[in-house]
Amino acid sequence: MQTVTSWVKKAQIIGTDVNGQPVTRAQFNAMQKEVARLKEENEILKIAAVLLGEHRK
Repeated sequence: MQTVTSWVKKAQIIGTDVNGQPVTRAQFNAMQKEVARLKEENEILKIAAVLLGEHRK
């Protein structure tokens, strides 16, 4: 029974995107993970840009 409850929670519509399309809890969680990954990549690229800039001087 717990599995069914979990599936229902993941499929629950919790809002809409900018186009008015429904967003489920599972989609929202996936988007949060993607945003965190992209922020981390962005920080790495910022550091690399600084290091490469210092190397050229």
